[in-house]
Amino acid sequence: MELVVEDAHVVTMTAGAGPADAMLVRDGLIAAVGPAGAVRAAAAPGARVARLDGATVIPGLIDAHCHVSDVGYLAGGADCSQPSAPDIPAIQTRLRETSERTSEGSWVTGSGYLEYKLREGRHPTRADLDEAVPHRPAVLYHTSLHACVLNTAALREAGFDDRQPDPPGGRFGRDAEGRLDGVVYEGPMFALFERNLRRDLGRMGAAQRAKVVETAGRRLARFGLTSACEADLRRDSFAAFAEADEGGVLRQRIYGLVVHDEVDWLISAGLRGRRSDRLAAEAVKIWTDGGMSSRTAAIHGTYPVPPHGSGILYFERDELTGMVRDFDARGFQVCIHAQGDRAIETVLDAYAAIGDGTGANPRRHRIEHGGALYPPLAARAADLGILVVTQPGFLSVLGDGFAAAFPGRSGELYAFGSWRRAGITVAGSSDAPVITADPLIGIRDAIVRRTAGGHVLGPAESLTARDALALYTTQAAFAMHREDEIGSLEVGKRADFAVLDASPLDMDPERIPDIQVLATVLGGAPVHQSADLFPSS
Repeated sequence: MELVVEDAHVVTMTAGAGPADAMLVRDGLIAAVGPAGAVRAAAAPGARVARLDGATVIPGLIDAHCHVSDVGYLAGGADCSQPSAPDIPAIQTRLRETSERTSEGSWVTGSGYLEYKLREGRHPTRADLDEAVPHRPAVLYHTSLHACVLNTAALREAGFDDRQPDPPGGRFGRDAEGRLDGVVYEGPMFALFERNLRRDLGRMGAAQRAKVVETAGRRLARFGLTSACEADLRRDSFAAFAEADEGGVLRQRIYGLVVHDEVDWLISAGLRGRRSDRLAAEAVKIWTDGGMSSRTAAIHGTYPVPPHGSGILYFERDELTGMVRDFDARGFQVCIHAQGDRAIETVLDAYAAIGDGTGANPRRHRIEHGGALYPPLAARAADLGILVVTQPGFLSVLGDGFAAAFPGRSGELYAFGSWRRAGITVAGSSDAPVITADPLIGIRDAIVRRTAGGHVLGPAESLTARDALALYTTQAAFAMHREDEIGSLEVGKRADFAVLDASPLDMDPERIPDIQVLATVLGGAPVHQSADLFPSS
């Protein structure tokens, strides 16, 4: 089956490529790209033709670090993000409404709040949630997914007690009398989220689980995304992806980062590697610290804003090194969450300990996020050949909070320009549902670096439009070991592309998020269309 795409502005993202206004797709692969006459000549008689009326075609966008299953799972709960829910009464209303449609046995769930964007300027508390949902467990997840708030019923069911001390790798919020105020940070929050996700997915049938993934996939496809790294793959979410794949509703190519404590399960189950051309599990995910927006990233020094302290570090150097050495020896790519400079230093120590001293990194081990990868740390990462998968879109959504938490150094955070100049491969992502999965927002933020409050963080770290687009195409493909298949529009690669109503390379960067995604195409077949662009037969 052949498809000619013509009357288009084709941005191939291929070095040295000439102008192209047409492309030929054959059996899901790109068979030709270039001037319309040459492409037409390469097509077989009777090939279908899609005329795009001057629209822009770019490689399918890639999110190199997000939580696809969480996007689908949390979509069923209350949206408590800002500005949608600007204050605690609005959050209470949304939780109350969600309680009415939540089945018995499941917790009432909300997500997306950010305390310093609420009118009250604080976390909601157990008392706030008790007013909204008094008689059954309710949980409200922070946008970072590094903290949450529980009502009294949820605290009781989770086994949390006023008298217990803070657990290793976590912290409880407390009121003036030392009583739990409902806010839970880091380790116990992760365990709680995993338990709830596993319980709720376990109660679903195969079709319902596939629907969770399909819901997320539809959202991502509307943003032009054709591939994503699932950064928290577990046995339950893997089952949901597999069921979606079998049902033909997987709308992205999923590259799974399996959580480190489930690697043995993955291997014993025989699921390591590529399950299909749309689902693979070939990398390991490790967390070393908390989040920057929750002020729990492990830093040198002390945060000047609540909850104060120096953050949470999950593994000391020797333990982390042992884990990395083991996974590397078993042939896994290792992807380590590290946000604060203290955590990043620990990660680089671990990578250095397993290296051969030449800077070679054949498995393409990664740092996920890398917010406080300051210049000396960036130089070390470059010398070790470590990749950084980061989130430009954090700057507009969370940047004002970063500036408050890192006074005097906010211009050094997410220093994309310096990282690239140091020789680091930098890939783009969203960490959705922490923020929106829309890569056009990330592309804009990589260029303008402006916060919601109007502050420009580190103007010297701005990227050009082409380099910003590369974060979500060529560089993201490289970070996933997929540069021979996706990331650019070249003969022999998969026909994954997005059709836009304008080119992000030829417009005011501030307006890039206004670009409309007209279609998203995976393997030559549309998985999203806002207009009838592609003939069905």
